[in-house]
Amino acid sequence: MKRVLFGWLILAGAGCVSETQNAPAAAEEHYSEHAELENNPPPEERTERAQPSLAAFYQDLHQDADTWGYEEGNWTEDFGDGAAFGAFYFSNLQTTSPDATTEKRAQEIFSYNWGVVEAAASDLNWALDNLEEVFMAVQGVIEAAPVLGKTEELGALDTFIDTIMDPIVAGLGNYVELDAGDFASDLYGPTSLTAGVAVIYSQYALRIPGEIGAKRLERAIAILDAIHEKVWDDELGFYQFRPGETKQYLYPNGTMLIALNRVYELTGEQRFLDRAQDVFVGIQPLRKDLAYYQSPYSQDYQGAETDEYGTLSAQNYLMLGLLLLHQNTGEKAILNEVIAMLQFVFQKLYIPEVDKIVHHWIDGRPALESDPDYFCSGCNLQVLYLLWFIENESGVDLSTV
Repeated sequence: MKRVLFGWLILAGAGCVSETQNAPAAAEEHYSEHAELENNPPPEERTERAQPSLAAFYQDLHQDADTWGYEEGNWTEDFGDGAAFGAFYFSNLQTTSPDATTEKRAQEIFSYNWGVVEAAASDLNWALDNLEEVFMAVQGVIEAAPVLGKTEELGALDTFIDTIMDPIVAGLGNYVELDAGDFASDLYGPTSLTAGVAVIYSQYALRIPGEIGAKRLERAIAILDAIHEKVWDDELGFYQFRPGETKQYLYPNGTMLIALNRVYELTGEQRFLDRAQDVFVGIQPLRKDLAYYQSPYSQDYQGAETDEYGTLSAQNYLMLGLLLLHQNTGEKAILNEVIAMLQFVFQKLYIPEVDKIVHHWIDGRPALESDPDYFCSGCNLQVLYLLWFIENESGVDLSTV
């Protein structure tokens, strides 16, 4: 039944894109609509920065990165995510558009992340207290090491995984219900946390193949199967936030979408692709007409009065999962969905006058500085990586969308 629904969704999705893709008028409307909102400056002097194409958006956002807090590899306004996505973006960018600044940043970010990994490998308590930073730094190291020629120098990474992370995960039956640090709190939930571990293992197997990589892949498979057994809701068609939770959340499903697609790519085992397709169908009740997905995990915290609420971070994880799903299926409608979501980010969340994409969309407006959260440079770096990916891995000419 789910496979039939998925096929229907692909056909239906193809008709949802043009409204957001080819909408210079919508961009103009956005900037005028929010001109009076506090802390988001009015566009009294529009420049060429606010263009409707994603290519112009990409160029501007890349330049904006120079204005975000940064100190020798550490993104200081990143909510922890910059450790991963700064590395993802700048290490990959130097392979396609090398220049001295990009290469310097890639090296600095790797060095910073490596320091975090070394600290985590030597001190369990420190690792647990800084779990989100460690998770992101580990991913940044794995992504950048092959590009920077560092794969022979990863002893501390393997020490952290083999002596700290994996014993905890295995000891908990491959499903992590653990109150340790901000990342494991109620904000993200145990399914997201556990899926994040599977993402790390599958990323290791993909980027650093070999005997150790093969073992990481085995662990990713075991973890994904355990998550599926523990929290897949077959009736409702999504992965639960935690066992027994029937309210639908985006984060655990977006993170699972990444892990499932990576493991399918590495193994060719159909069950992982089937599950990824089921996730895409299952999360459709969260989709809004503006081409973003409701993000319930922080809705109350940010003070939303309606369900018109979506965070940039949640959209980013979902977009990455969908890009991988597109690679594995070749379905154009999935790629179109990502383009539509990026156009939402550009037209509704990007405030060029302050050089940033804001944290969320709430009750019909973008985030304000008076909201609990306003800006996350790590999330902006993730958008830069997504734009790089869609141009270089998906083969999309961003000037045409």
